[in-house]
Amino acid sequence: MMYDKHGNRPTKGARSIDYDDTVLIAKCGPIKFHHWARETADPDTWSEPETDWHREWKTYFHKDNVEKSIEVDGIKHRMDARMYVGGVRHAIEFQHSPISVEEIQQREAGYVNMVWIFDCIGKEMPSNHVGDGIIRIWWKRPRTSILWCNQPVLLDIGDAGVYQLISMPEYENDFWYGRHCHKREMIETLTSGTFSQSTKALEQLIKEGAA
Repeated sequence: MMYDKHGNRPTKGARSIDYDDTVLIAKCGPIKFHHWARETADPDTWSEPETDWHREWKTYFHKDNVEKSIEVDGIKHRMDARMYVGGVRHAIEFQHSPISVEEIQQREAGYVNMVWIFDCIGKEMPSNHVGDGIIRIWWKRPRTSILWCNQPVLLDIGDAGVYQLISMPEYENDFWYGRHCHKREMIETLTSGTFSQSTKALEQLIKEGAA
């Protein structure tokens, strides 16, 4: 994780505490992003091992909007990040590891309003334009559980940008449809809660998915 209970970033040799007062140890090597590691397992059942992909996304947000906890059915869960649209909080989940349909449904029910960002860097996802700014995506080995997402889905494809999914296939071997935008434009939208012409698709998806 990027921040301790008090909102501090790790420094070499430092120790601190997490939101549940578990001891944190600073990890400040020369290669990976500096981060905190817990001495014991995280009680948040929705957490997953963090990668530098997670940490890089978190660095784009103000610390007040990263790793904030909410309580669902008596259990604290930590949002990766959050954004506000029209005063409404939307959790943002950065998903690198495989995730089951059950886990997707649990998080969507718990967070109520949220946006998924899936790590698709390096995946075979050729696409072509079909008109009106819409692209058709052929995802050769898709994460089929994504088909069960009812909240907005973004696919991070690395330097090439971000896909905003507007239609998912009925079957996994069919086409996905979306709109493309540059990553920097999507970061600006997610961190400010305002939308540009390139991120209008996400704005519409949020409106359609809002509880």
